[in-house]
Amino acid sequence: MRECLADVRELLVHFRTRTQDEAIDDALRATLSKFEHQTGLPTTLTMTGQGLPLAPDVQIQVLHIVQEALSNVRKHAGATRVELRVQRHPHWRFEVHDDGQGFDPEAVPPDSLHVGLGIMRERAQRIGAELTVASQVAGGGTCVRLELPSAVLADSPAASTTAAP
Repeated sequence: MRECLADVRELLVHFRTRTQDEAIDDALRATLSKFEHQTGLPTTLTMTGQGLPLAPDVQIQVLHIVQEALSNVRKHAGATRVELRVQRHPHWRFEVHDDGQGFDPEAVPPDSLHVGLGIMRERAQRIGAELTVASQVAGGGTCVRLELPSAVLADSPAASTTAAP
């Protein structure tokens, strides 16, 4: 019952995700802060490089993917810490690392009730990004990596046609 209530609260918070003029850095910090408050797990954010801003619709999809990865950590990983690494140059890459129990991503059937991986893949596909999930079953943790093509930058003419709402 507690987990269901936590899931509903999490959905309500994520449903309101908006970036407006907020930089992705600030939005990611806020997301990690909410996660820490909800779970008590320590998080770190590491950002490297200087890159062009992301288109607002792409930024929303990235935030939702990061939020879903964090939700999976909360529900399944048994982790003691989480790190979000962001690389801005030569292209944007987001990695959510946890030190949890790990799992076999290939063992999760596409029609599973655990829909988080499928949702993240669909969101990545909408923006032309590549999503990779690497995990060590014997307690080595999990890394969810999202790599964006350069065509999704805010000043790119392709940005408005690449991402769907």
